[in-house]
Amino acid sequence: MEIWPWAATFVLIFVVVVLPVLKKTPDGTPRKKDVVFQVLGLVLLIAIFVVSFEPLYSLGGPVLSPMTVMASLMFVVGLVISVWAQVTISTNYSWTLEIREGHTLVVTGLYRYVRHPIYLGTFIRIVAIPVFTSSLPGFVLALLSLPVLNYRIGLEEGMLIEEFGEEYEMYRERTWRLFPYIY
Repeated sequence: MEIWPWAATFVLIFVVVVLPVLKKTPDGTPRKKDVVFQVLGLVLLIAIFVVSFEPLYSLGGPVLSPMTVMASLMFVVGLVISVWAQVTISTNYSWTLEIREGHTLVVTGLYRYVRHPIYLGTFIRIVAIPVFTSSLPGFVLALLSLPVLNYRIGLEEGMLIEEFGEEYEMYRERTWRLFPYIY
């Protein structure tokens, strides 16, 4: 399977859809931390796709192998987690990091257990790609998305602490950052 059309599609989507909606500074340029996160995420996602689908690196296997079934289920679970979390936070959700007028601290639904369920769902979906193709190098690259997500989470938590203070600190004490019962 030729992967370069997929990579070109991701770059096009990034340039046409993501760059225009990045939060702008007063002079009209995108905020550096948003650009850094989006570019790192895009490069990592393209690398995962390239390594996972390139026949030279893939371990291969039948189309309906246990790995493809498990990966498909992982992808669906990750998607459900992300969408459920987005519906729960409703108007607080933003593609970029920002505190909106009337922003509230949501502690219900999945947020009762995990502070960042959207990122959890995203990570599960990212890992599902190389699992689907049985690509060990792709899986290793997918794991590298965790520090990228953790960087974004750190920025977001800093903003939430600044906005909600002790209320957020208390919330942090009773919930997991990303993975329930682990981290």
